[in-house]
Amino acid sequence: MAIRARDLCKYYTVGGQTVRALDGVSLDIDDGEYVTVVGTSGSGKSTLMNILGCLDTPTSGSYFLDGEDVSELSDSVLSDIRSMKIGFIFQSFNLIPGLTALENVELPLLYRRVPKKRRSEIALKALESVRLSDRALHRPAELSGGQQQRVAIARAVAADPQIILADEPCGNLDSRSGAEVLEILGELSKNGKTVVMITHNENTAKQAKRLVRISDGKLV
Repeated sequence: MAIRARDLCKYYTVGGQTVRALDGVSLDIDDGEYVTVVGTSGSGKSTLMNILGCLDTPTSGSYFLDGEDVSELSDSVLSDIRSMKIGFIFQSFNLIPGLTALENVELPLLYRRVPKKRRSEIALKALESVRLSDRALHRPAELSGGQQQRVAIARAVAADPQIILADEPCGNLDSRSGAEVLEILGELSKNGKTVVMITHNENTAKQAKRLVRISDGKLV
C-alpha cells in the first residue's frame, strides 16, 4: 500500500484561536491508484497534501508511506524520502526562469548526483513523454502556461518516483491546456504510478478513478 494515514490532525493557533486544518483524517491509497481529493478553499486539502508529501508533519496521528512510519522522522530523512519517492506538481509551476526546460527537468536528478550525460538523457526522455522535446532549450518565459506545466510534470517524473502529488495542476490553465495535463496524469496512472490530485474543480476531480471529499478538515 502506497499511503496509509490514520487519524491525522493538524492544528494551528491564529489570533489566540485554534484552527483545525485537519481533524481526524484516515485514508488508504493503494499502489497505482489515481485518487482525487476535492474540496473548497480552506477545506484542508492542501494541508493534507503537504503531509502526504512529507512537506509537513501532523500534530497527531500516524502516516505510513510504503510501509514506513514517517510521522516523526527528522527533516533530513523526510527530504531524502521526498527526493526518492515523490514527484510534485504545483499550480504555479515553480520553474526557474533562468534555466531552459531541459535544465529545469534535470534539477531533481542533479540533487541525486546523477552524472551530467545521464541526467540530460533522462530529462530529455521525460520531456518527450509530455510531448515537449522540441522545446527543451526554451526558457519558461518562451513557453505557454500549458507547456510550462508539462515541463513541471516532466520534472516531477524524471527521477522515476512511485507517487505523484498534483496540487491544482490545472488551476492556472485554459480548458485545452488543462485537458492535456489531465491526459498526461491519466497516462502516468496507466503506467503504474500512484497519482494523488488535489482540486476544488468538480470536473477536474472526475478524471480520477476514485474521488475523496474533504470539508472542514474531515473526509466526508
